[in-house]
Amino acid sequence: MVHPSRYDILDKLGEGAMGEVFRARDRMLGRVVALKMLGEESQSDDHHKRFVREAEAIGRLDHPNIVKVYDLGEVEGKPYMAMELLEGEDLRALIERHMDVPISERVRVLEEVALGIAYAHSKGVIHRDLKPANVMVNLGGQVKILDFGLARVAAQGTITRKGVILGTPDYMCPEQAQGRPVDPRSDIFCAGSVFYEALTFQKPFLGKTLHSVLYQIISEQPIPILTLNPEIPARLAAVVHRMLQKDPDRRYPQMGEVAEELRDIRRALRRSRGRSAAAPWVTTTEDARNRMREHLAKGRALADGARPLSALGELQQALSYDPDAVEPGELLWRTWRRLKGAHEPDAPDPALAGRIADLLQRAAPGTPEGEARKALAELALLAPDDPRFAELVRARAERKA
Repeated sequence: MVHPSRYDILDKLGEGAMGEVFRARDRMLGRVVALKMLGEESQSDDHHKRFVREAEAIGRLDHPNIVKVYDLGEVEGKPYMAMELLEGEDLRALIERHMDVPISERVRVLEEVALGIAYAHSKGVIHRDLKPANVMVNLGGQVKILDFGLARVAAQGTITRKGVILGTPDYMCPEQAQGRPVDPRSDIFCAGSVFYEALTFQKPFLGKTLHSVLYQIISEQPIPILTLNPEIPARLAAVVHRMLQKDPDRRYPQMGEVAEELRDIRRALRRSRGRSAAAPWVTTTEDARNRMREHLAKGRALADGARPLSALGELQQALSYDPDAVEPGELLWRTWRRLKGAHEPDAPDPALAGRIADLLQRAAPGTPEGEARKALAELALLAPDDPRFAELVRARAERKA
């Protein structure tokens, strides 16, 4: 692949249907970026339009909770984007690990998603493909929303394909599932599906096939959040269930209102140290800020001294005095990551990776049924969270439906 001459390629970060992403150094500015390029196998008209649409959408946006784009261009007719390089984990990984952070921190993550989407809406951009994998949480706990490849941009055409559903079915809104026009309230429903899963660790719509998922989205209500997790504040559950109303007129009219609700809940939870989401808001005084700084200093010393559990307690105490303080929140998130050993994934076992690849091939369509079943059974033990295994299971279920 030919790369823009302005960038030195350092290594490859990943690839997908929309091309490849590289870690690269900008020669002009000296910073390291994520360089996204449309791959050789992604040169179809649909892929090209989606790539350009993402560039159009994200190029309009400048918000701390949306990934930044530094440079857009083409090389030999192939588009590229130089973006902010993010270090952290996506919300999908955090959900799969059942992120054991204080409920106020989960609410803060959801609040930042709402703030980023509300800003995009204010600029005439509807995301249309919100899902946990498109929400990155960096090492300091800050949210960055990714992948605006299906975004609908005001005063621009949108990507459509007759008879094809665009987006991720598990998080799709009813109007999108039915091929009807979308508006900002559509993103509110999609975000509600993401929030539901972040709070319960279960998707709101659990059909085993594409058609059953779409039917549930259009016709059925999800299991009440408090049934799955009674420890979630009722006020917070009510916000998410309102976001998931089938009728757009019954949802919040604007994502900004969702962000305000979540902000008030976060403040109440931090002030009460997780005991109540309905505590009255009291203006932070200078005395409270001084107490916050004292607990922050203690928390930092404990974290540096390899006492993360004690540090978490001090940092939560700091936030109870000043719920909007950024520094103790970031340190709390970093300390939690250190406690959970989430800095870097373990190096993959080559033998295990080879075995998984062999099993995936043996379970592929066209393999004799008995052999495929045995391969799937072993994959369920060796790689239950591998997306390729999940895709094989879903494809088999759809063929039998």
